[in-house]
Amino acid sequence: MGRRGLTVLLGLCVALIALGAGITLRQLTDSRTLPVTATALGDPFTLTDHTGATITEAAFQGRPSLLFFGFTHCPEVCPTTVYDMETWLSDLAVAPDDMGVFFVTIDPERDTPAFLRDYLEPQSDRILGITGAPEDVWAMAKSWRVYFQKRALGEGDYTMDHYASVFVLNEDGAVVDLIPFQADPEEAKAKIRGVLG
Repeated sequence: MGRRGLTVLLGLCVALIALGAGITLRQLTDSRTLPVTATALGDPFTLTDHTGATITEAAFQGRPSLLFFGFTHCPEVCPTTVYDMETWLSDLAVAPDDMGVFFVTIDPERDTPAFLRDYLEPQSDRILGITGAPEDVWAMAKSWRVYFQKRALGEGDYTMDHYASVFVLNEDGAVVDLIPFQADPEEAKAKIRGVLG
């Protein structure tokens, strides 16, 4: 098989994987196609929140939620997104009990519950950090089709490349929208209003 044939075959495989995930690549990257039909992602999990309590997938049910995957050593995307989520909800006067907000680390080796608590609590009293054993956290992230990759910086240090959009979940825990990094604030708030009813 020639190079062109291999390229076509690879393209077909990528398309099939995206369709199997229930969300097309265009839906994941182009906010103009949203809102999308509610899409169930994520397998059951048992992890630990930043207070040290056990948390499961049940936390994403019973009320709308925002779900973000990041890490505390992130230089720009994660602190900006934490600030943005808090600002959007404050601007909309959303009570903490009306919407769950979750920050799942994709760097559980460094992000212990205490480290997440010290990172999140000074910035927001409504965002709950989630961590746990590395293999369990990474399995949970993969079940949400979240991209992440450790990248060495030298001298034993590393950073994490990762998916940067915020999942908007309905009260059943299904994805109904995505808010991309550095989204227009009014568009982001409109998507949040859309799940609050």
